[in-house]
Amino acid sequence: MCCQDKGGCQYPERLKMAPHQCSAEQIKECHGDESHHPCVEQQEKKNS
Repeated sequence: MCCQDKGGCQYPERLKMAPHQCSAEQIKECHGDESHHPCVEQQEKKNS
């Protein structure tokens, strides 16, 4: 899946810091109208 590459980020070329530190504006730019950051959620599932 897309979130499993480059530290769990779907859009590593847009990543300025760790996915869990993205602002709401950056999440909207990358993922549209998501209420949460899917890259962080995917990384948490991977680490469980």
